[in-house]
Amino acid sequence: MRRQAGFSMVELMVAMTVTLIVSAAIYGLLTSGSTAFRREPEMADRQQNIRVAMDLIGRDVFNAGSALPTFAQVFSRTDPAGGNCTTFLNGCGVEGSLGSPAAATRGPGDPGGDGLTATDVLEIVATDETCPSRTVCSNPPEPLPGNPGLFIIRETLPACVARPGVVMMTDGTSYTLQMSTDTTPSAQACPNGGNATVNGRITLGGVLQPWVASPPLPAPSLQVPPNLPVIFFYAARVVRYRIAPSNDPLDSGPALWRSRSGRYGLDGIAKPEPGDSGFPGTNSPWELVARGIEDLQVEYMGGDGLWHNNPPISVTDDWSTLVRQVRITLSARASAPNLQGATSAAGTGPDALRGQLVTVVAPRAAFNELQMGNQIQ
Repeated sequence: MRRQAGFSMVELMVAMTVTLIVSAAIYGLLTSGSTAFRREPEMADRQQNIRVAMDLIGRDVFNAGSALPTFAQVFSRTDPAGGNCTTFLNGCGVEGSLGSPAAATRGPGDPGGDGLTATDVLEIVATDETCPSRTVCSNPPEPLPGNPGLFIIRETLPACVARPGVVMMTDGTSYTLQMSTDTTPSAQACPNGGNATVNGRITLGGVLQPWVASPPLPAPSLQVPPNLPVIFFYAARVVRYRIAPSNDPLDSGPALWRSRSGRYGLDGIAKPEPGDSGFPGTNSPWELVARGIEDLQVEYMGGDGLWHNNPPISVTDDWSTLVRQVRITLSARASAPNLQGATSAAGTGPDALRGQLVTVVAPRAAFNELQMGNQIQ
């Protein structure tokens, strides 16, 4: 019999081993390429979220204090009793990812505690610069600024004054924030000046805490400005940012939230904030700005040239207490599972894929005041 040609068992084993090794290598390359292909769009999406959020925060910080008195406190330090943060707004949010590194660069003597690890809450007072100012006149028994009631405006009320919405009255020394409720169409003349056919009338609620004028605003002059005292009337906003979980059932990860009226709804009543029990509730002022933002750190520079957790307490005629710069740090993470470079399946662990953006903004109002006061060196 002739011997039949073929492979020996050893040859087959060697061939199978080489085939398995090559197949495993090809599979690894394909898997790596697939995860990288998924990773880059996720990272680009999160980075774009940071840019959008930072642009919005930067514009609000830039306009901080516009039309307010020179030494007004325009960056909130505390919430009133019963608020979410009863000591400082810094470090009163959810657990953040950048707290400790950011805290390392802050000035000595700043409060510690949760401010080192928790996210910050940013709250800014400003007027709407696109809306023209008006002046208030008085005709007893009409209320004084800071009290609820019907107010007469010497000019027509512009359409940009929201009803309901936040308005500010100021004499250049102190100010109040109140919630407008509605307007009364019938005209009423200002005593000793003004035209009954153009005067506006608007109903305001009580002053919002903690922005109570000190000293109290005087009664507006019965004479046409510039006779003193002149009480100016502005459309205003109390912009508040915080980090809280998204309310989307498909993506409950962290997100950046924004309110244009602070803790208050348009009815002038404090509302639950994102992450609180009962949120959103009725008349909630909060809107979701960007998903995936997991950390917000805010630092303030006063006249000492150091970065601090909290803005300095404003003191009249003390230029060093004006906030000269604000440094904002945002961090976002890609939460999609099984991305290249992340061992945590849900993208939530310490090795989650993160992006970070830092910007420094000088509030325009403070810069202008410092320049006019020859305090810029």
